[in-house]
Amino acid sequence: MTFIEWVSAVVLTGYFACSTGGGASLTGPSTSPPLPAGSADVAIQDFTYSPATVNIRVGAAVRWTNYGPSPHTTTSNVGAWDSGQLNPASGSGSYGGATQGGTFQLTFTRTGTYGYHRRIHPPSLYPGFTGTVVVTP
Repeated sequence: MTFIEWVSAVVLTGYFACSTGGGASLTGPSTSPPLPAGSADVAIQDFTYSPATVNIRVGAAVRWTNYGPSPHTTTSNVGAWDSGQLNPASGSGSYGGATQGGTFQLTFTRTGTYGYHRRIHPPSLYPGFTGTVVVTP
């Protein structure tokens, strides 16, 4: 994690701790802590999020992992979160590589439907590079 990514994580943590309107909270910078029960993993690769839609309950988390050869992000459509750049997978240079790339994990504390995209490739140009988190009670 670069210094800028770390600072972004600290700022986001403060934002979610102080915000009354957010529906998610940051549970850690670019590490892979264990996911709470009922949480979901999303793979980022080939200009897609897989699965594109995840359904979780309040208190569960979503962890995004970059398996592609390029840096990616997960960015809320309404500004609730931005992962910062998730490093590409390392290894042989082919898709997937030998090792997973960067990860970002968010715990959702409110019900709702949360759309997201990759900041560098906006939905207007890459309509398939979007995702949705559906949070139920």
